[in-house]
Amino acid sequence: MRQIFYGGTLVLPHMACTGGAVVVENGLITQISSATDHLPDCDRKIDLQGDLLTPGLIDLHVHGGGGGDFMDATPESFDTVLSLHLKHGTTALCPTTLAASIKELSEMFAVYRQMCADSNAARRPQLLGVHLEGPYIAASMKGAQDEAFIRSPQDGSYHELLRCADGCLRIWTAAPELPGAEEMAQAARRAGVLLSVGHSEARLEQVQRAVEMGYTMATHLYSSMSTIVRENGVRCPGVLEAALLTDELMAEVIADGMHLPVSLLKLVVKTKGAKGVLLVTDAMRGAGMPAGEYLLGSLRQGQCVYSDGKIARTMDGRSFAGSVATADHLLRVMHQQAGVPLWQAVLMMTENPARALGLHTLGRLCAGCQADLVRFSPQLYVRQVYRQGQLVYAAG
Repeated sequence: MRQIFYGGTLVLPHMACTGGAVVVENGLITQISSATDHLPDCDRKIDLQGDLLTPGLIDLHVHGGGGGDFMDATPESFDTVLSLHLKHGTTALCPTTLAASIKELSEMFAVYRQMCADSNAARRPQLLGVHLEGPYIAASMKGAQDEAFIRSPQDGSYHELLRCADGCLRIWTAAPELPGAEEMAQAARRAGVLLSVGHSEARLEQVQRAVEMGYTMATHLYSSMSTIVRENGVRCPGVLEAALLTDELMAEVIADGMHLPVSLLKLVVKTKGAKGVLLVTDAMRGAGMPAGEYLLGSLRQGQCVYSDGKIARTMDGRSFAGSVATADHLLRVMHQQAGVPLWQAVLMMTENPARALGLHTLGRLCAGCQADLVRFSPQLYVRQVYRQGQLVYAAG
């Protein structure tokens, strides 16, 4: 079936274009036109009526939402989380773990594979591989992670995790300064896993070495990472400064308006440039839910945290415990509050994450790309979501 989307603003990789058209056939974008004249015949025309059309949003770091958590390791929880984020414009994501036992992580991998093969997979956000956050992180930078499950790569247990993952692991957040971290990085890269420095107290030189070892990302910038300290009166940069300075590292940013104030969002964009930022929700179970107490992590081993409807915190109030944001909210914060041009804000959650994963047919309104599309109101609220050209969600 051939469809034509017209009558709105197309958010393209380098600009927003009013008055053009997108032609979709057999799940792929086949043509982008700056005008609606001389378009091919089609089976269906979709008049956007002045709305925005963007590529589907891609979230590389998301734990849960709608009352579910990927660490529950059940098809029901997976479906709950995926359904919640689909409604907010996410058409592809990396289910993200917390530090946990190898048994729990193995169970999560098993359900991940089951969901990939499910007959309804094409109507949910596409699963792009698991993002393993931990367990090889610095205890001093654990944030809301459960210290009981933090390990050192020196024990060699990462070999067992790679075996259990059996190819479904895509991103691994780890602290590169830990003993055995270099050997772990080598094993991960051989398995095709991307590495992200996070929950780390590394110094600048250690992060530079991590880049040489194959690290390409920094996990949730500013959160649970070292910054400048004085040693013998001399200022020594940490992970934060290294991530801002190093072009080889793309930086995750939780732009929920709570983790970072608008001033820091502006600073990150000014420092890294639009192409160096990866917007992520880091959403936990309470995303899309009322204020209240929720478990961070699995129903069996999770920690109780509190959401006020804007942010989740540990019960002692000392640490954030993930966000309760959705992807469309990040775009609103970046564009409407931080003043980032719309096409750049969209880039940070479409083409950038696709490029970080080496995926060339996702995240862009371009001929040959997968027709995962989101129709937004001018105020950036989701009206419709399409997966491979098929309508999978309509607001109201």
